Amino acid sequence: MLILSFIWVVLGMLIGVLANAAKLRPAAWGRGGWLALLGLGALVALFGGWLGTWMLGALFATATALWIAVLGVALLPRLISWCASLLRA
Repeated sequence: MLILSFIWVVLGMLIGVLANAAKLRPAAWGRGGWLALLGLGALVALFGGWLGTWMLGALFATATALWIAVLGVALLPRLISWCASLLRA
């Protein structure tokens, strides 16, 4: 499971790189936002992999990690920015 966890983290970082290339990072995150998006991708993929292992088994865990990471990297930055703007107001 340690090797699978490492694969999920690397997969999440790759998705974070693709999200940076697609300019999905909010402008409010500044210059260091690219690193935050990589970390977010890694954490979401790791969570998705463990969730997939628990719910579907180790066979489908990597596919689950992939899709949860894609959704997380696409949606969570906007949700984080929206919550931050609500807290400032």
